Amino acid sequence: MSKTISAAANPALANNLIQKALTEEPKQKLPEVVPPSDTIVELPGGYLNAAGEVIKFAEVRELNGKDEEAISKTNNMAKALLIILQRGTVTIGDEEATDKVLDSLLVGDRDALLLGILKATFGPKATVSGWCSTCNEPKEIEIDLNTDISFKILTEPIDGRVFTVKGKKNEYTVQLPNGIVQKELVNHADKTSAELTTVVLENTVMKINNNPVFDKSQVQSLPVVDRRNIIEEMNLRAPGPQFDDVLVNCPNCESEVRVPINLGILFQF
Repeated sequence: MSKTISAAANPALANNLIQKALTEEPKQKLPEVVPPSDTIVELPGGYLNAAGEVIKFAEVRELNGKDEEAISKTNNMAKALLIILQRGTVTIGDEEATDKVLDSLLVGDRDALLLGILKATFGPKATVSGWCSTCNEPKEIEIDLNTDISFKILTEPIDGRVFTVKGKKNEYTVQLPNGIVQKELVNHADKTSAELTTVVLENTVMKINNNPVFDKSQVQSLPVVDRRNIIEEMNLRAPGPQFDDVLVNCPNCESEVRVPINLGILFQF
């Protein structure tokens, strides 16, 4: 005997069964599908390829156990970040993320990639330590990497890389620092702050009064005020994530807690 219900013969019954089927909870709950982490990173400065095009997107990946072993072989966090960047970046646009490509990126783009690798590996939430002056003790504070860290975009991705700074007597043509400069700083981590300033300037000051800069003696001879003004102007113009202190409410007393943020603190290796 057929158990088929004719909607034409009994429209009311057919309609009730349809509504029941639509609203009834399934007997077995399906497993929750978790979407994959977003591994696409927008570059705040952009990669200039051989054709002179500005590439604004890159792909990163989640770090694995092999990466962790490689990272653990250095006890220097600055060098560890270089390893993380090299291993965790997959492509810049359609190009493989080779050392040469990564070295050509602005420091802010490299920081954006590191932040992307961090989120792909650990998720968008991070727990960091801050000091509550009211409770007079350290507090573990959770921050959201998507909302608590602001970004500065290079509005002129080609022309904005080079700028001029007027000094006491000289005019300087300066370029924003890239991965080569960053590596030089890491390799000279034992130097004084004044020596590190010289490392930055000899790799970024292109001209002094339209005369090319060939060696560090030229930037060593500059007035201290000019050297500091160049670095300050560079920091003001540099794109990328802004690792400023974050102010959050203490979970116990609701007082404001100042939490220092940087990539070394966020990557807990």
